[in-house]
Amino acid sequence: MENLSEKDLELFNILENEEKRESETLEMVASESIQPKEALDLAGCAFNNKTAVGRIGNQRLKGSMYADELEKLCKQRVMETFGADHANVVTYSGSVANFCAYNAVLNPGDRVLALDPVTGSHQSHGGKNNVSSKLYSFEYFGLNPNTLDIDYEGAEKKCKEFAPKLIVIGSAAYPRKIDYARLADIAHKNGALLMADIAHFSGLVAGGVSPSPVPFADIVTASTTKTMCGPHSGFIMCKKELAKAVEDSVYPGYVASLHLQTIGAMAYVIGRAKTEQFASLMKKIVSNAQYLCKALKERGFDIFTGGTDCHMFLADLKPFGIDGVAFADRLERAGISVNSKGIPFDPSPVAMGIRLGTTVLTQRGMGEKEMDEIADMFLSLAQKDGENNVDEVLQKVKALCKKFPIKDII
Repeated sequence: MENLSEKDLELFNILENEEKRESETLEMVASESIQPKEALDLAGCAFNNKTAVGRIGNQRLKGSMYADELEKLCKQRVMETFGADHANVVTYSGSVANFCAYNAVLNPGDRVLALDPVTGSHQSHGGKNNVSSKLYSFEYFGLNPNTLDIDYEGAEKKCKEFAPKLIVIGSAAYPRKIDYARLADIAHKNGALLMADIAHFSGLVAGGVSPSPVPFADIVTASTTKTMCGPHSGFIMCKKELAKAVEDSVYPGYVASLHLQTIGAMAYVIGRAKTEQFASLMKKIVSNAQYLCKALKERGFDIFTGGTDCHMFLADLKPFGIDGVAFADRLERAGISVNSKGIPFDPSPVAMGIRLGTTVLTQRGMGEKEMDEIADMFLSLAQKDGENNVDEVLQKVKALCKKFPIKDII
């Protein structure tokens, strides 16, 4: 960074400002986490200089022997950590992993049944503005409006009527446990495959605090950001009978040059995920999320589904008469990052909720006491005179961030 300040001050200032923002912000965007220093170092290592195109043992470019060793190590760690038959670790993100998985088992126009993105799944699961819905014919199942559980009976009925080739299940906002065994049974009884997207839950699954779809789903896609607390990348796991289809889909079907430096960082964090320290962190992330749900409910917030089984949840702002977009903006000015989100079954024309996560807060060492303090901040900002409290909350945020600095965890 010192050299950068002398050679490109404009770029140096942007990076310095981002570091300052992160250090002074309560990061509660559910898809974010802090990478360990070792992963950051690996992301800037000598493998940045190497171009590798091909597969292990059959690279198109010479000088790829250590690239092969690196990829092989990462694949092995994924399979050991998650108990998978096969793994591919070269997709660039969770979304890229999804499209590679689709391409492995589908042809354009094939039918896919997915959890409706408006209920909390990901846009790459057939969102109306996503290219996935242009490539494949999607139908959806949703949530039971009475229990707010996934509507498994509705999914089975839709599966029989629609006859999809693939069922896709995953969540970017739905906070409850998923019954992968039941969905696998529905899929297989009706001649379909099951694909589970655990981009948000990969760390929780590795840490043993969230159900694993690996024994049940035919294909599992994942991200190493989010709860895995690693680099921006993705990976695919599958049953052995689909291994060739997945490999052919990824290369030469979709991905060319390998991001070796990222694969190195992935290998480190996936190896770390097998430790007791990591499992303890995952448990604490979930317990903090559950406690924060309780604390916000006590202060008048509505919590979608009444709570959470993971690192994230949705808070409904209707009791305070402010919409999610406006409240997220207000929180940001007070040093708290979230994102606005529509609440399922809410007919409001604007998103009336926010999505919150506790991964970074927990990584920084915060616990129940801090969750109560944060809940008080949310209440202060959500009230009718909340705009007048922004500066006061910002000072409290900075003090809390100073007490739990990011530098202590990287």
